[in-house]
Amino acid sequence: MKQLFALSLILFLTACNHTQKIDVKEPLKNPSTLLNHSLFTRLNIESEESIFALPEAERHKFLSYAQEQKLQNIRADTIIANYLDSNLDKFTYDGATLNATATLAMNEGNCISLAILTQAYANMLGIETSFKEVATMPVYKKQDQTILVSNHFKTKLYAPKEQEDEKWLYAIRPGTVIDYFPARDLVFIGSATYADLVAKYYANLATEALLAEQFDMSYSLVSQALEYVPYDPELINLAAILHRRVGDTDTAKKLFEFALNNQLVSNNLLYSYSYLAQQLADTPLQEKLEEQLLNNAKTPFDFLQLAEQDIAKERYSSAEALLKELIASTPYIPEPYFALAKIYYLQDKKAKAAMYLQYAIDKSEDREKQGVYQAKLNTLEYVGRSYNQNKEQN
Repeated sequence: MKQLFALSLILFLTACNHTQKIDVKEPLKNPSTLLNHSLFTRLNIESEESIFALPEAERHKFLSYAQEQKLQNIRADTIIANYLDSNLDKFTYDGATLNATATLAMNEGNCISLAILTQAYANMLGIETSFKEVATMPVYKKQDQTILVSNHFKTKLYAPKEQEDEKWLYAIRPGTVIDYFPARDLVFIGSATYADLVAKYYANLATEALLAEQFDMSYSLVSQALEYVPYDPELINLAAILHRRVGDTDTAKKLFEFALNNQLVSNNLLYSYSYLAQQLADTPLQEKLEEQLLNNAKTPFDFLQLAEQDIAKERYSSAEALLKELIASTPYIPEPYFALAKIYYLQDKKAKAAMYLQYAIDKSEDREKQGVYQAKLNTLEYVGRSYNQNKEQN
């Protein structure tokens, strides 16, 4: 795991964000008005229409397929799911955020890329869509001094209204869920809309540009995203981080304060603001934000992040207590066991570390994770044997 979760910067990738949905009851100032526009140049970026555009040959191929399926009385939402299954069987899931044409041509992308491709086909058949944000165990990637956190995003294709039965009016509307990473450890975060999807596309690209220090491009993309969902905590967080990275801590702080004052809060935003408070040597603010992080934690993954932050600050007792509570409530998640193993290793309690590493291996259903845990356990056992052999020789 990473050391400074205070540096968290959301990536709307294979998982989008852990976003707290806010109902804005009164008109609020658009946070884009708080940006320091004089620092940047607004560049031309990809249009919404081009994000979902497909080549003419692909449009013809898909419509022909859809017509054949309709002749077999297959529902339109199922047609799209069938088409994706038959054409993306060798799809490579990676961290790239691509438009519909690039996703199709490269046969790869993250869940936002596939949601965009799915939406492109839905547009062609006039199918309504909705989206869900869910938290799985986050994927962490560190680049320079920024930690990228990704969760998950999935699409629901609704059945055409003309095929609705009267009884459906009083139940959940039928449809097909397109989920590219079905996982056991899912926690529902909230519903999302088409506007959220478009905003996440721009936000991902804005993040990539930020990491590449293409600050004008990042500014242009995040500004465009804010036009779709201005009150998304993750977008405000991203805008604040952008200003901090170019040295404008005053504007960054104004953006964070705007979010807090209007209850537009996510854990990522709080971590980022906490890091800024650390930079500014504002200890009272840091303590306030740490308390709010604890109060804001909802999913098991939030509490895991808090424990990891305590470990990074060598507050092992606090981290251990959080992790044991987490194991008591969600004993099937392997990561808390692994985090406890790390604590015991750092405390030179090798036997307990090995025991919890084995627990992590036993609880994990992911082969890649099992491999990582097993490698750690093998290293720990090797170090232990070497120590004992040296002790006997001496």
